[in-house]
Parts: sequence; structure tokens; C-alpha cells
Amino acid sequence: MKKFLSGDFFLISARIFVGLVFAYAGWAKLTEPAANFEAALLKYGVFSPLWIPWLARILPWMEWILGCFLLVGYAPRFAAWGACFLSLGFLVTLTSSRLFLESGSSDCGCFGGGWLHFNIRQIFLVDLVNFALTLWLGMKENFPWTLHSFLLKPSASGDDIKRTRR
Repeated sequence: MKKFLSGDFFLISARIFVGLVFAYAGWAKLTEPAANFEAALLKYGVFSPLWIPWLARILPWMEWILGCFLLVGYAPRFAAWGACFLSLGFLVTLTSSRLFLESGSSDCGCFGGGWLHFNIRQIFLVDLVNFALTLWLGMKENFPWTLHSFLLKPSASGDDIKRTRR
């Protein structure tokens, strides 16, 4: 089991899974009017009504950008830590909301009006898995099969610019 968790296949799978979740969640909210997400945020009863319009416009972009970064592997540690902090924020918001405490059966609004619909308790589990995976990804040093590793790979011709200490 330890070999599987430390292997490249699990690392790539975890990065792509979290990237898909975040990219789809952001894209689904970006393709709808912001008022729909504002209404979903208002249902939680956690945020000040003054913050909701800003959150409804900023969070979908953050989710989409971090998800795309994870999918293609551009700055994977940065994207993993960003997604980790977003997941932690989502977990805190979900657990402190009156929807989670009362019924837990209403649609969370996390994926906009797309084809994915989860209730509060289901999305809590998804966010918990995302948090664990992004925490684990954020601690990794090497990410195989990423745009980041491709861009940092030295060229075969040896014409790379070498930094010298002066």
C-alpha cells in the first residue's frame, strides 16, 4: 500500500481528480449569472451580506484557475496549496452553516446549476477528500508528467543558461 501511495500513478491520479473537481466547480459557476451563486452563499448564513457579491465573483475564478493549474500541472505545489486552503475554507463554512446543522439535504450550490448535485453532507465528504489529497500533494517535491516538470527540464543540446556565482 505504501508503494502505491508513493507511486507516480496515485500522484497523477490525485492531481487530476482534484483538478477536475475544482475546474468543473469553477466553470459551472462562471457560466451562470453570479446572482445564482450569491443566492447559494446566502443560504449558508455564514457570510455577511456585504461579502457575498465579492465571494460570488472571486471564488469561481480561483477554483477554475487552480483546477486548470492542477490538471495541466503548472505550478503544482502552488495550485495544491491554494486548493488545500480553499478546501479547508469550504469545510469550515460547511460545518458552521445552519444548513449542515439543520437538514443537510439541500443542494449545496457548489457546482452551480450543472449536472452534478450534492447535498451538504455529500459535499462535505468530497471537500474532506480534496483537503486530504491537496495537503498530501502540497508536501510533494516532484511531480511527474506535468507542464511544470517539462518546462524545467534541461535541454538535450546543453545550451541552457547556466547561472554562475560572482
